[in-house]
Amino acid sequence: MKNTLKYIGLLLLLTIIGFLIRNFFFELSLSQIANENIQVESRNMSGQFYSHITFALSIGIIPLLYLIIKKMTKLNFFNQGIMSYGIVIVCGILLWQFRVYQLNNQALKLVRFNVGSEIKIQMGYDTLNFGRYLFFGFIIGTILSILIFKNRNNTAN
Repeated sequence: MKNTLKYIGLLLLLTIIGFLIRNFFFELSLSQIANENIQVESRNMSGQFYSHITFALSIGIIPLLYLIIKKMTKLNFFNQGIMSYGIVIVCGILLWQFRVYQLNNQALKLVRFNVGSEIKIQMGYDTLNFGRYLFFGFIIGTILSILIFKNRNNTAN
């Protein structure tokens, strides 16, 4: 019971942290797109709300993903646990950066067709999906951790 409360508390804490750092994350993501003629627009508030929820939950779900890895592979926390956390975080960051790269290429293609610098290219807030890509990266990292440590534990026995 104590272990369950620990994971629930960590999940809530990371979800709250996700809500607090979401604007910084979004601004950092947009700053990596290398074009000043891009304007992000939102036609409805639901896109922003879902983006906030998706990002906060993707940060908050990390303890549950670790619990899944731990239950499926029987990790010891110090060495393999830290490595599995690292794999999950790195995969999330890689997929998020892949999304930034995609948007950057899309923006550069649109700029080639742009004749004047006065014309702003508009991207919808709903189409950015930074939090969703981060979440799927965490899921991929979890699957990779399970595959790596399941095989490592099987060969050790």
